[in-house]
Amino acid sequence: MDGTTPTLAQRVNAVLHAKQYLVFFAIGLYALDFGVPLVSAWLYRHEPLAELLRNTSGPLAYAVAARSAVIAAIFVVYLLAGMWLRAGYIRSLVGHFHLRPADPRQFLRLLVLGLALEAVGALTAGAIVLAGDDLQLASAAVLGQLAIYFVVLYADYIIVIADVGPLRAVALSWRTVRATLVPSGLVFVAGTLLVYAATGLLDQNVTGSLALAAPMMLVQCVVMGGVVFVVDVVLVTLYLNAVKTGRLKPK
Repeated sequence: MDGTTPTLAQRVNAVLHAKQYLVFFAIGLYALDFGVPLVSAWLYRHEPLAELLRNTSGPLAYAVAARSAVIAAIFVVYLLAGMWLRAGYIRSLVGHFHLRPADPRQFLRLLVLGLALEAVGALTAGAIVLAGDDLQLASAAVLGQLAIYFVVLYADYIIVIADVGPLRAVALSWRTVRATLVPSGLVFVAGTLLVYAATGLLDQNVTGSLALAAPMMLVQCVVMGGVVFVVDVVLVTLYLNAVKTGRLKPK
């Protein structure tokens, strides 16, 4: 690691302490991202909870597959609420506490990015279904999705912090990833593995009704919300440091 590592660690630690109350914000956002796809899956397939947890895609995929106005409405509300709160959350990480975007333009930019990423998730789910028993094709679809997510790792932060459009944010995100390749890669891999591990653990242990599974689901939301908060703080700090050191121009 280079000589800036202690400074980065100190900055991350300072932000974690100064913004620790935002962990509850992160938990709420994670619960939203966890619960809405589960509800959409149930409306589409009407399967037991254990089966839904083992095979759940994003709400857009279910809205398209079911051609359901109800699921589509849930997806629209979810996307609007999620991007609205996400904007406030990112603003709160770098400034005073906020619950909303700075202006309609910022909200629309995040909305475009969020819709694009949901479309990527829906296309990946469709590719996995079409792959059937072809594990190589299904794995390629998942890896392609993860590659896209890695490229846009910083995009939503950049939209809010640098006040740029989604296309420019994606370009700057990729430049940020390349400028901070090792720490960005480590954070991305660690976060992805933790999400898969938590999901797999929940899948294996849920065998009963929603009432019996609710405490474990609540624990997952609390723990993973905390993980998301730490990841967000690290990534925002890496981006701001890249700008400050001249490795990345903000616009």
